[in-house]
Amino acid sequence: MSTRNKTFDCVRMKNEIQEKLRKERAGMTDEQIREQIQKELATSNDPIAVWWRNLMAEKQKKAS
Repeated sequence: MSTRNKTFDCVRMKNEIQEKLRKERAGMTDEQIREQIQKELATSNDPIAVWWRNLMAEKQKKAS
């Protein structure tokens, strides 16, 4: 097995993101956190947010 220098540590990145979110959401209720997430998903141009909006739009289209 060969070894190489890692330039990207996904576990460290995950931990950093979780810590950032923990600090941002300190003191918020679960409902407030859900509302913040929904607002971010509704307004963000991040690819996952766009994907989520498209998925929800398709789901509503099929339900009609």
